[in-house]
Amino acid sequence: MHAFIVIYGSHYGNTEKYARAIAAALGCPALSAKEVRTADLAGKTVVFGGGVYAGSICGWKRTAKKIAKAKAPRLVLFVCGLADPAKQKTRDEARMLFEKKCAAAKDAPVFCLRGGIDYGKLKFGHRTMMAMLMQYLKRKKDPSPEDAQLLATYGKAVDFYDESTAKAVIDAAKSL
Repeated sequence: MHAFIVIYGSHYGNTEKYARAIAAALGCPALSAKEVRTADLAGKTVVFGGGVYAGSICGWKRTAKKIAKAKAPRLVLFVCGLADPAKQKTRDEARMLFEKKCAAAKDAPVFCLRGGIDYGKLKFGHRTMMAMLMQYLKRKKDPSPEDAQLLATYGKAVDFYDESTAKAVIDAAKSL
């Protein structure tokens, strides 16, 4: 058996909840991307999870640099967001976002987990982006079911967190 470390980037807490559940199952620490050091990664299987915000993954840029320096050979990645993880487009976009910042992500398993949103807790920048997205979706001629769901829940708290979906991430880490 080898050592694990779980690293997460989270603004509102869902990614951190998944990361802590995964770390507990793997018997290792869960560290924020802000606090992890390159030395922490040496010889470990790195599980990284980040929230998706406006086309980027929270904490990934910083962590990808440390992974490159540490030459961490084993890597498992997950994103947490509102998009439907059953859709191939969601998975493809997540992989592209990871690979854009780190060559090692090319061979890593990538998972998409659903989080949630509480509009009352959004920071100003995220609240503004969501308002602009809603204006765009209202004008869209053929909204998708996902678009309709976003419109219907706008301004409310929505929680899709499901710890059981993290099992695939845990199994992938154990299999490396």
